[in-house]
Amino acid sequence: MKNSYLMHIDEQTTQGIPLEDISFLSSFKANLLEDILEEIAVVEVTLSNPGGNQVAALIKIGAQNGEFTGYSVAFRWETAIAKAFESIRYHAELIANSPVKENTN
Repeated sequence: MKNSYLMHIDEQTTQGIPLEDISFLSSFKANLLEDILEEIAVVEVTLSNPGGNQVAALIKIGAQNGEFTGYSVAFRWETAIAKAFESIRYHAELIANSPVKENTN
């Protein structure tokens, strides 16, 4: 699983959000990606307030088969994190199922 887990959270974003909850949800979502990404080495979570009552989540994953980034903005931090991880899943599946193959000739 993960060798490194980094969190960058704007102080205003964390008001009322236990860091353990952010860590748990992020680890859970990262574990669900291991079927596509193979071995995950690094998970980096960045939460911020882009304005108003919204939370922005930027997720970066370094895995054996590449680096992936997901971004989402939502009114709830849980939704922002979940959607950012789903963005990574979507793009990783596109790459994994790509009809383009490397030419080894």
